[in-house]
Amino acid sequence: MKKTLLFAAVCFSAALASAQTIMNEVRVDLPVDTKVGNVTLPAGPYSIIELSNSVVEIKSADRQGVNAFAEVMPIVAQKAEDHTNVTLRKNENDVQLDKIWVAGTDIGLELTSAGE
Repeated sequence: MKKTLLFAAVCFSAALASAQTIMNEVRVDLPVDTKVGNVTLPAGPYSIIELSNSVVEIKSADRQGVNAFAEVMPIVAQKAEDHTNVTLRKNENDVQLDKIWVAGTDIGLELTSAGE
C-alpha cells in the first residue's frame, strides 16, 4: 500500500512539474468583460503568459488595455484537452477567469488570487 501511494505521489509530482513548463503563451478572445480578482478586463483579445510556476500575466493583445497578474495552481483533468481554452465562472455580479487548459495535456492552471 505504501509503495502504491508513493508511486501515485511521484506521478502526481511529475505531472505538476510538467505543468510548470507547458504553457508558454495562450491567446484568448474574452467574449465579455471578465474579472481577474479586482481587475476588470474589457472583452477582447488577450495573451496569458506563465511568468513562473505560480504566476501568470494576462495582458491586452493590443498592448493598450488593462493587464493583470494572478497566482495559479496546477490542476489535473480526467483526460487530455483537445484544444487550448480558458474557462470562465459566472458569479452573481460578474464573470471571473477561472481555469486555463492547454491542448494535448491533462494539466491545467486554476487561478487562486489576482492583483494589478
